[in-house]
Amino acid sequence: MFKDEMTPKERMEAFSKGEEMDRIPVVPDMGVTMSDYLGYKTWDYYSNSDVIADTEVALFKRFYHDSISVSTTLRGMAEAMGTEIWYPEDGISQLKEPVVKKVEDIEKLKIINPLKDGKLPVLIEALEKIRDQVGDVASIGAAMTGPFSVAASVLGTETLLRWMVKKKDALHKIMDIITINNGEYIKEVGSRGFGMGFADPVSSTTLIRKKQFEEFSLPYLKRNIAEVKKYCGSSAGLHICGDSKDLWPLLKDSGIGNFSLDNCESLLEAKEILGNDIVITGNVPPVDVMYLGNTEDVKKSVKECIDIGYDSPCGYVLSTGCQIPKGTKMENIDAFMEYGREFGNYKRLKELKNETK
Repeated sequence: MFKDEMTPKERMEAFSKGEEMDRIPVVPDMGVTMSDYLGYKTWDYYSNSDVIADTEVALFKRFYHDSISVSTTLRGMAEAMGTEIWYPEDGISQLKEPVVKKVEDIEKLKIINPLKDGKLPVLIEALEKIRDQVGDVASIGAAMTGPFSVAASVLGTETLLRWMVKKKDALHKIMDIITINNGEYIKEVGSRGFGMGFADPVSSTTLIRKKQFEEFSLPYLKRNIAEVKKYCGSSAGLHICGDSKDLWPLLKDSGIGNFSLDNCESLLEAKEILGNDIVITGNVPPVDVMYLGNTEDVKKSVKECIDIGYDSPCGYVLSTGCQIPKGTKMENIDAFMEYGREFGNYKRLKELKNETK
């Protein structure tokens, strides 16, 4: 069994500089779906910074994974802007009442205060508490929703899709306000020394066309990406759920440093199209393998991903294709980490590279 020779923080710092590491970074996508690890409900995790910190630190101590991330989750920014969210006691949050139902409602949208609005203060407190406990060895960052996906909770997804056709000017006005608000959170997080990444599932071409992405999502996303570089001092990562291949050429010049792809996309194609420009992350199936599979399934999938991605020119991070579902067996995540270390250590990868020459 491979034993780590670097701390996660040392490894990620070396990775960001293109320096030699003991193995590739390994990062299972967890978060609120792991709230029951210490016996908490999802509501506890959503609403209490101590619960977030306790859970994330406990998971880190078990897995020693290479990055801890605290996310606004899909609807966090929209809630801070006035959307009503329903929080089941032990389930994923749902949109209850969008803040904008008609064009006139745009006027009541406000510029948020990250220290007061919604659950954002809870997340900032959690980031600080995690750093206080494991900041000497852990790589810790924040994550948030891309502007277009925030709009899906400000308006409701069906209304968003209609307004792209029927009320373009109004939608652009909303997108501008959302982007400003995302920027307020980025500034606050950056001022505290944390980096930022984005999840943008509604930008998937499973839902919208490439031209719609270019008009309604990309310009605003690029503004936020530039703000991450300015205020956090690092390049942002981006995850898009579902189909995204048609968007990859556009992402080369977006300013992101890392692209995480869903397991429905080809890691090999991503390496060929994006690998010379961007770090590639992915893409072990979170449902079919991590949730429904066994440790042998995890082993096979981890090895397949590493053997494809390890030589991507700008670097590769082993991760899941999306968030690990609630109820996933802990032994499968243990296996994900174990085989990530075994197959991703640089001694093996150098031998693999020599074999393929």
